[in-house]
Amino acid sequence: MRDIGRRGRGSAAGGNETTGLGVTGAVTGTGADATGVTGVTGETTTGAPVAKHNWAASNTNASGGKDVTTGKDETTGTGNVGQVDSTRSGAGKGETTGDSGVCTAGKTGEYAAAKPEKRNFGFTSVQPKRDKTGCTTEGNAGSAPNGDLPKKPAPVVVVRDENVEAIEPLTVKDLDQCGLGPDPEGRMVEAPLDPRIKESRLTPVEKTRCFEILHEIFLPFSVSGKRVPFLPIDVLDIMTMVIPYLESEPMLIDDVPFDITIVADLHGQLYDLDRVFKDDAKDGKPGWECQKYLFLGNYVDRGRQSLEIVMALYCIKMLYPDRIFLLRGNHEFFHTNATNGFILELHDRYCEETRDQLFFKANESFCYLSTAAIVGNTYFCAHAGISPQAFTRRQMISVRKPIIDSREDILLHDMVWADIAKGLRGTTFNGKRRSSIYFGLDELALALDNVGCCGLFRGHTIQPYGFAFIGGLCVSLFTATGSKNYNMGAVAILDKEGKVNFRTYECDPNYVAWVNELRRLDGACLGSMQRDDETTVMDDNGEGTPTLMQ
Repeated sequence: MRDIGRRGRGSAAGGNETTGLGVTGAVTGTGADATGVTGVTGETTTGAPVAKHNWAASNTNASGGKDVTTGKDETTGTGNVGQVDSTRSGAGKGETTGDSGVCTAGKTGEYAAAKPEKRNFGFTSVQPKRDKTGCTTEGNAGSAPNGDLPKKPAPVVVVRDENVEAIEPLTVKDLDQCGLGPDPEGRMVEAPLDPRIKESRLTPVEKTRCFEILHEIFLPFSVSGKRVPFLPIDVLDIMTMVIPYLESEPMLIDDVPFDITIVADLHGQLYDLDRVFKDDAKDGKPGWECQKYLFLGNYVDRGRQSLEIVMALYCIKMLYPDRIFLLRGNHEFFHTNATNGFILELHDRYCEETRDQLFFKANESFCYLSTAAIVGNTYFCAHAGISPQAFTRRQMISVRKPIIDSREDILLHDMVWADIAKGLRGTTFNGKRRSSIYFGLDELALALDNVGCCGLFRGHTIQPYGFAFIGGLCVSLFTATGSKNYNMGAVAILDKEGKVNFRTYECDPNYVAWVNELRRLDGACLGSMQRDDETTVMDDNGEGTPTLMQ
């Protein structure tokens, strides 16, 4: 036994030799020849060595003893390590005696063959059997003698199965790509977006026709309220030809430069659009040939000349694609402009069959409008505001046109319907409009940080003086004058360095009275107007009543 204590290595080299797998106790005592810790021996059958295990954290003795388990069919035991006692001996304990210091290996108990259980990532878990008291019934070499309380249950031993390869954690590339398998060769790439159209593709004849339409729209009689008698074929052609220009622009236009004028809600008031263009005219040229413009939506409804505004902006877009940018407002959706005046305006102009055809064609072109833009990589612009859902540049650019209903995508729905609220933390349901959200300045700051911007330009809400600063992060614009209580209109002018100036427009009471009289003559009087999208939202002023000029 002293040799065992010195060598401390159990081995199996084939043949019929088998050794016990029990773990002997550590040797302590006062004997002169007391040796170190005994090693651990393994039990195997005949076969080539296939594994080597280190069972005890400190089972290497002074002689360098380690347990070695060999053999083709491994048989492992679950006995507990015996402990040394200098005064008594028992099952599973090493014993030291007097002067000789002989180390006697304790009883290690019976061992059951480890049966392979359900494998998990290349490992096999071996769980010893337990009785009602929680003690192990097999290999319990360390059970307490003399009626002592049973020891704590032995821990679960996890054995590495060398015959099973470890499974590496999955990566994003290993995941299923929308029904497709992994792409080990790297041939799957993100489809790039088509570049937006920056130069006109009109023929000389089409350009001439567009200039003629613009001339008719901005004649003094037309600006004063006389409707332009557009031919249905001209309206259909313009609505059809502009779609490729709008479709080429992503849902988020992120390359709009500085030195631009931002125009908010117009709501069918050609008189206000004419004033904007006249203020930017130079050297006899109209404003659209001298200045770049970003429109924030809401071109139709409420006013008498929604069709004139849409036709004018579409013609300018096709003539100067990189000089004018058109965003979509909440009134450029079918479920809104079907109940707020646009269809009534077409009804006053054309017969029922032609009215429906033009109405649906106009709404088809609206489906290709973008919903947001970033000016100078600094200012985020949208009709209404931001959304707490996936508000990133990549997410917005990835949305594909056409979008028929804003409620198809909560991100787009919030950008055309949401409202900012002072003093609010986070977001809450927009009860005033019965749709979308109110968002606070903290939510706005987070959203702007997500897209790398420092400010928001929005429309959507009537402002008494045409514009308003909100919390140092938001500028709210409204360009149409006289929409409520003779409100003023305004546009924002960004210079080449990104500095912001405002140009305001006074409301003319005489013009308001004249337009109201024309509206009564048209038949689309106040009594025939329906509520602003009664199924989903309230009016822009939040009072649930039409804001037509009274």
